[in-house]
Amino acid sequence: MKHLLSAAALLLSAPAAAAPGAFVHLDWRGAAMAEHLSHGPGFAAGATLRDDRLRVGLAGTARPGPWNPATFDWELPAGTTWRGQSTLALRSDGGVLGLFVAPRLPVAEGALTLSLPVLIGYGGYGFYLHGADRETPDGRKPSAWENTLLDGADSAFGVALHVGVEGALRTRGAVRPTLGLHHQRILGYEATVMPTYAGFALAVGVDVALSRLD
Repeated sequence: MKHLLSAAALLLSAPAAAAPGAFVHLDWRGAAMAEHLSHGPGFAAGATLRDDRLRVGLAGTARPGPWNPATFDWELPAGTTWRGQSTLALRSDGGVLGLFVAPRLPVAEGALTLSLPVLIGYGGYGFYLHGADRETPDGRKPSAWENTLLDGADSAFGVALHVGVEGALRTRGAVRPTLGLHHQRILGYEATVMPTYAGFALAVGVDVALSRLD
């Protein structure tokens, strides 16, 4: 009984757990995926738990086609041309969205917070005609011709896995600069132009701690 009373007293005297909070994270990423260099935004938002030692929420990344002028060449079958060309120069876009969890640990005597985000979601990437090549000979939508020219697989979708390591510099205010290295893969991705769409990305961003939810 003495030991039980001591344990109860210790539990009652322990400090209360910090109330959940909220956060928003925004970054810009330079990625080496699908044998090309590209760039685009990333985001995460959700709740902070255990005094911001754990985060859960919604996150995603995107590769906007109009902001990435690099093209992917695709050789048409012999005897097939498009606007007099036997090789298509296609642009690409896409992204992923999913749930994420991120354990966090203060390092360097609290001057830096190390985060290990893991995202599981869904997404995909596709390839499309651009510029004058979007003028179709029969009035059909360019997307219909893209599907025809690329053997019915101008895009592909699947389960997305995303892991990373990220550091946030501690500052006096709520906004903290971040730097991260991430790896992303779409499971089962098989589009005609590119059999896989995976790679690493370097992210520079900001982390904004919002008011607690108590």
